[in-house]
Amino acid sequence: MRITSTLTAALLAGAVLTAGAPASAEPAASPGKVCAEDVKYLVRAHRGNLAEQAAGRAALAESESGEVRHIAAMLIPDHARLDRAVRHLARHHRVTLPPKPNQMQRDELAAVVAQDGAAFDTAWLAMQEKAHLKTLDYIARELTGGCAPAVHDAAKAAAPVVVAHLAMVRDALRP
Repeated sequence: MRITSTLTAALLAGAVLTAGAPASAEPAASPGKVCAEDVKYLVRAHRGNLAEQAAGRAALAESESGEVRHIAAMLIPDHARLDRAVRHLARHHRVTLPPKPNQMQRDELAAVVAQDGAAFDTAWLAMQEKAHLKTLDYIARELTGGCAPAVHDAAKAAAPVVVAHLAMVRDALRP
């Protein structure tokens, strides 16, 4: 199940090297003017945070694996904290955020929840790996193409959290 590529390794290394501080509920930097990449990041991050919280709740309800339940229990508050920063910035910049994850995210979770036992756990972990890799891609896009310093700082602060989640998921996927 492990996804290995030069791009993934470079992205992870870049996220770790460019990320300094842990995510906080309220970004400290001046918000600045937003551009299209900032808006895309805020929307994608918000949807991802909502999807991760829903996936965490599903794992707590469905999984019998202590390891999966432990990861899920971490995802929920971590992504709630990250989302508070995203929502704060969106309000400040008058960016309308969607009320729920996108259809693909909802469909992926529904497919995982349809599984039982070890199949659920494997599918859930694979979904988490894919989602966290996408999130790292969105962070990288914001860090290279965003305009607003506060949105950039929020993405930078989210990177180590996402990298840590991905590492836990990949550890759990190892045979």
